[in-house]
Amino acid sequence: MSEKKSNRGKGPSPTTKMILFAKSGGRCQFEGCNKYLLRDDITSEELNDANIAHIVASSSNGPRGACNSHELSDDINNLMLLCKTHHKLVDDNPEEYTVERLTKMKLSQERKVKELLDAMQYSEALIVTLESSIKKEQIVKIDSKQAVHALRTTAHNPFDHYETHIRFSSNSNYKDRQYWREAENHLNREIDNLINGLLQENPKLTIAIFSIAPIPLIMKLGYKLGDKRKILVFQKYREPDTWEWLSDSQTNSFSYKKIKRGNGTKVAVIVSVTSEIDLSRVMAIDDFDTIYHLKAENYGVNAIKSKEDLGCFWKQYQKLLDNIKNNDHVEDVSLFPAVPVSAAYEMGRRCMPHTYPKIRVYDECEGFFETITIGD
Repeated sequence: MSEKKSNRGKGPSPTTKMILFAKSGGRCQFEGCNKYLLRDDITSEELNDANIAHIVASSSNGPRGACNSHELSDDINNLMLLCKTHHKLVDDNPEEYTVERLTKMKLSQERKVKELLDAMQYSEALIVTLESSIKKEQIVKIDSKQAVHALRTTAHNPFDHYETHIRFSSNSNYKDRQYWREAENHLNREIDNLINGLLQENPKLTIAIFSIAPIPLIMKLGYKLGDKRKILVFQKYREPDTWEWLSDSQTNSFSYKKIKRGNGTKVAVIVSVTSEIDLSRVMAIDDFDTIYHLKAENYGVNAIKSKEDLGCFWKQYQKLLDNIKNNDHVEDVSLFPAVPVSAAYEMGRRCMPHTYPKIRVYDECEGFFETITIGD
């Protein structure tokens, strides 16, 4: 004999009760009430304050009773979760609270609960980590657990529990062109071998980027992955030790100015976000005719604390590039960045070839030196 038949006429079975609590979200299903029934309002202690009410009474003599009352006593479609107040109200007024009206309340409330829970369903994202020593002085390692935790704050789960790890190291001198050629070639191979195949099979797959690496390499990663797919960019913070954004709102602002020094075509772009770059250090590299200097209102390693900050930064950087495109008409510019990894990735990802000039990216290690070209 089935569990449902064995409980017929004896009230809801434990399984039926469990299903009802799940479908109702543990809340009173009386229209407009929504009281949470598993916690005391005054003490906040967890308890079960719910009443399981029958729409058609469990007895033919009860409120809204019928000849098949016993058969419906364990039917999930005939049960409502109610607070004590509304259970008494509906049973004391069966003429007003009819089977039809209560059934409508139940179905409407359960539909809303399902819609809310469906909206919480996490999408999947491919975690891509980029690890490379900075100035060859630090051994870097990204904590996978921290990355997954940060990803879930964006309502995403790791794609099939699969992560793509890109690691680069070289015995070449950090300031030599050979080092950066090796870095570019390694990055290109890893993207082709580890990422592009997955994206061909899953073209709508979101990518989540976690990077601890030199700024030029992060920019190149952004450029290679492009802006045609959904990308989640994460920023690593030291205090607190987390990949989660530190704020939900804008905390900083950015602006740039143009400095005209000559009539030639040598253009430099200085981006001072984590620290301010002195103009004289850039002029020591070349006698630039035009310099654009983008600055954060508040410098520091935590200058970008939110997605809004990152968006504000990108808008100013894009305006700067548009100014160069429309007014300077040059084929390439020299970029001197002091930026966090999230900004570096965006600068690479948003660079449109054949629209903006090529960008020769400089890094700093006892003076600036040229590394990678973006947009070629």
